[in-house]
Amino acid sequence: MGIRSILVPLDNGRHTHARVAVAAALALQHDAHLVGLASSGWVAVPADVSGTLGLAAYQEVATQELQQLAQACVSDFRAQVGRLGLRSHEARIEVGHPADVMPRAARYCDLTVVTQNDPDESLALQAPQTSQQVLLQSGRPVLVLPYAGDCAVAPAKRVLAGWDGSREAARALHDALPWLRQAVHVEVAVFVPPEDADLAHGDLPGADIGLWLARHGVRVEARHLPTQVAAGEALLSHAADMGADLIVAGGYGHSRLREAVLGGVTRTLMNSSPTPVLLSH
Repeated sequence: MGIRSILVPLDNGRHTHARVAVAAALALQHDAHLVGLASSGWVAVPADVSGTLGLAAYQEVATQELQQLAQACVSDFRAQVGRLGLRSHEARIEVGHPADVMPRAARYCDLTVVTQNDPDESLALQAPQTSQQVLLQSGRPVLVLPYAGDCAVAPAKRVLAGWDGSREAARALHDALPWLRQAVHVEVAVFVPPEDADLAHGDLPGADIGLWLARHGVRVEARHLPTQVAAGEALLSHAADMGADLIVAGGYGHSRLREAVLGGVTRTLMNSSPTPVLLSH
């Protein structure tokens, strides 16, 4: 797989500039086309609009304001990528909620770059369900950037991939090949309790997927790391120990309801990782 087109959502949140910078840097590295997309959203009609404006007038004014905000996002994007020297790019506005608009647009791109939800920023600015919907509905990988700190835009040198034998993990490793081939060191880690190690991984957990990666020209080390803690926490801890620039993992191998109630790898990585994460469903 090659990266030929990248989608970056545009909004008026405080992390948009950093997200666009990373997406543009990736586009330059891979000679890819960059799409900046702003959603104008839907007009929320209050319970009582019987004042001086009336319903029709209220909707018109609110729609114009949303369009103006979206247009400002597009203008900022064009100015930013113009300064970065990116040749192939476009910016557009689509009517609708971001959680509906972004997954549709992501299906026509090779990668979508999003940012973790920032607990200190208004949820109205972040559209918190958008990233999950893109991951679940687009059929394309999602690069999740941490909201805190600066993200490296250079090619990742050290990559940690979580492997659990699932379809989602296999999809993620396939989608991550452009990064894995460029990395100096790739580690595939199997975090399972010893009693479960032979259920989906064979006699040597991680060996088969390591061999597949090696056949694709990836310099890889496969490791079985038995753990009694949650896999998501184990991944983050090991990523810090090895100084990983990127984490690769399958997204939502369990149902979202189970993850919401019990927690899960995807939820942990999307909400807590201080390292960029590439997720595929």
